[in-house]
Amino acid sequence: YGIYNEGTITTIANTGNIKTLGDDYGIYSSGTITTLTNSGTISAADFYGIRNDAGTITTLTNSGTISAADDYGIISNGTITTLTNSGTISSGDDGGIYNMSVSNSTGIITTLTNSGTISAYDDYGLRNEGTITTLNNTGNIKALGDDYGIRNSGVITTLTNSGTISAADDYGIRNSGVITTLTNNGTISAGGDYGL
Repeated sequence: YGIYNEGTITTIANTGNIKTLGDDYGIYSSGTITTLTNSGTISAADFYGIRNDAGTITTLTNSGTISAADDYGIISNGTITTLTNSGTISSGDDGGIYNMSVSNSTGIITTLTNSGTISAYDDYGLRNEGTITTLNNTGNIKALGDDYGIRNSGVITTLTNSGTISAADDYGIRNSGVITTLTNNGTISAGGDYGL
């Protein structure tokens, strides 16, 4: 744990490095963070650059790097009201961002805006099991080594893409949930089968 929060933090502004050298969680929070701004590096040597565990992050803005050497740059089964990325959110294996549903809590992202890069070295640039109300991509959401630029088994109300959503193998987007409105003016592609 670079930062471990079970309470309330009004502002985290990182221009340096928040990291773990030998284990998980650059930032772990099961409490409330009102504003988290990163223009530096938040990283984990293993899992989870940021873990939002049934907590609340009102505003998360990244223009730097949020990364995990293994799975999940950001993993959340809590609430993120506004997530804006113009930098890099990445994982060394699966899941650049994982909006997760578990038995007692479901991930909710109200607005996700990406003009940077959200990527996984293997599967799932973005994996959604919860609810994303608005997803606007003008950058890159990609799985570099295998399947699923976006894997949705939850609900995405509005998905607008004028950037690139891609997978090195199958499924630029794979949907077994609900996408109410999908507007594409960019590229949705797979190196193998199934752009969409």
